[in-house]
Amino acid sequence: MPDPGLGMAETSQPEPIAAGGERLLVCLDPSPFSIPLIRATKRIADAQRAKWYALYVETPAHDRLPRENQEQVAQALYLAAKLGAQAVKVSGFRIGDEILAFARENGVSKIFVGKPYARRWRRFLGTSLVDHLIWNCGPIDVFVISGEGEEAAPAPAPGPKRRRLLKEYLLAAGGVSLCTGLGFFLFPYLALTNLAMIYLLTVVIISSFLARGPAISSSFFSVAAFAFFFVPEYFSFAVANTEYAITLLVMLLVSILVSGLTARVRHQARVAREQERQTAALFEMSQNLTAINSLEELLQVASEQLSRIFQSRVAILMPRTEEELKSRAGYPFVDEDVREGMVAKWAFKHGHLAGAGTGTLSAVKSIYLPLIASQHAIGVLRLEPLQPGRVLDADSLRLLEALGSQVGLAIEHENLSRQAQGVQLQMEAERMRNTLLSSVSHDLRTPLTVIAGSASTLLEGEETLDRFTKHELAQSIFEEARRLDRLVHNLLEMSRLQSGEAMFHKEWYVLEEVIGSALAQLDPQLHDHPVSINLPTDLPLVQIDALLLERVVINLLENSMKYTPPGTPLEISARVEDQELLVAVADRGPGLPPGEEERIFEKFYQVAPGSARGAGLGLTICRSIIEAHGGRIRAANRPEGGAVFSFTIPLGEGAPLLDRPLQETAEKN
Repeated sequence: MPDPGLGMAETSQPEPIAAGGERLLVCLDPSPFSIPLIRATKRIADAQRAKWYALYVETPAHDRLPRENQEQVAQALYLAAKLGAQAVKVSGFRIGDEILAFARENGVSKIFVGKPYARRWRRFLGTSLVDHLIWNCGPIDVFVISGEGEEAAPAPAPGPKRRRLLKEYLLAAGGVSLCTGLGFFLFPYLALTNLAMIYLLTVVIISSFLARGPAISSSFFSVAAFAFFFVPEYFSFAVANTEYAITLLVMLLVSILVSGLTARVRHQARVAREQERQTAALFEMSQNLTAINSLEELLQVASEQLSRIFQSRVAILMPRTEEELKSRAGYPFVDEDVREGMVAKWAFKHGHLAGAGTGTLSAVKSIYLPLIASQHAIGVLRLEPLQPGRVLDADSLRLLEALGSQVGLAIEHENLSRQAQGVQLQMEAERMRNTLLSSVSHDLRTPLTVIAGSASTLLEGEETLDRFTKHELAQSIFEEARRLDRLVHNLLEMSRLQSGEAMFHKEWYVLEEVIGSALAQLDPQLHDHPVSINLPTDLPLVQIDALLLERVVINLLENSMKYTPPGTPLEISARVEDQELLVAVADRGPGLPPGEEERIFEKFYQVAPGSARGAGLGLTICRSIIEAHGGRIRAANRPEGGAVFSFTIPLGEGAPLLDRPLQETAEKN
């Protein structure tokens, strides 16, 4: 929780720490003195360019502190983290021992503590924290700092915790009274030592459910009742036998020890449960946010999980403009109260926690946590408890801050991913533009030059050229125009397929018809390449876009013709394999270079640039069309020489029966 008076200059991060620099440790306590102590340590750390820690040791007494003191601890840890310290909260039973253990583990050279305000009798006995640190610090320096004009904090006014503690003392006294009544009933039948065991059992039960104070008081009450009612002299605190006095003393010590150990176990169990809850919440949040690729889904999942953890209505606000925040996910945020909107804007602008129970702008019903990423706020998390008037405790606020940090980092990661994708798309577009320019300068310019030259020759020699020459020039113009048309068609087709604008019209077709139509279009070019077709007569119908699949066959045949010498045959075959129709186009050319089987399907890639005319888009278009049909395409070298391109088309269910009357008649004959 932020300090309202904290200036922006103080929130700046400290300069980098020099290698081998000192490490400072400031020890916090649940009092207002921790704030000036943190600021003083901050100034010293900046002057020495040292790394520094802010440590708070949580003992079982922390649960009995008034809420104001618990909020002061959370505020001090929050402020220390904002000023550049590593804020740490540990649990233990002896504060001095935990501080020294942390200092030695982290190589701390100086410890800063606040001036003690313990009572004189405790200072006289040497039981203050400062005395303990000085006596046991070894080579570590201990500095005692006091604030200017500070006085001891006033005792907290009686409240719900005081009433609850009084109730626990009464329950402890009632438990000892019931044990005493049971002792009167069993006194004629049990030995004195057995009655003492019943009292010890009572102390253990009380210690298991009540606070440490009532548990220790039950130890004294038990020994007093046992001595008064059951130890001779009866109904008197006088002890007739020295052995009884030793028994009572041992009983008292054992009772106090058992109550203390039981209180420690309860405290450790509570701390373990709280840590397990926080760890589980952080892990679940991390797992959920990691598997999401959409910002809207990320915000929705985060708001739902935070709402479930804190039993609150949660909304995530993102900036629409510099002066306006808009609810992007979670419970709709309606700015009915002007104060709520002002607090949300203040938290976003200053990057500090604010709202109910935070000590900053707390006259509202909700909590506003800025979502920080890269040292600046990118949004605000609004949390309104479902139960009116409920305020989150200090530990819940720390968990909320940790979860909010994860959400902020996840949002930033998503934004960076989108920016990276945009940069990648720009780079891809730039590369495609350069390739297209290169293609235009070569593959488009060449046919245009041939067309222009042939047309110019025809015009100039209209009267002098013979009929055969005119035919040759016209044929050249026609072939170059068709080549130019195919190149432009491939560029447009590739653009449509990648942009998702291509419309697929799938119907049931016979494969023979598609292959026959492709061969008819390539008939003038296939004079130097005889084609053999091997198609079984029982091939099933396939659900395809006939025009697009025809383009696949044409591109594969043209690719084979480009890279094979004239006169080499081409083969087209098909068969059914694993509920798929496998179609192959093979040649007997030089084959593919090893390791290039996958790269040849990349855009603008050519095995030997310049060896064949084209932009390198034919095979890429083939792959896009086949994958859009749910199949796959691959290339490989044939053992007998040459290359083979094969693709698969899934066989759909419900195919109509193929009507082959001539075939049936032949089979009957």
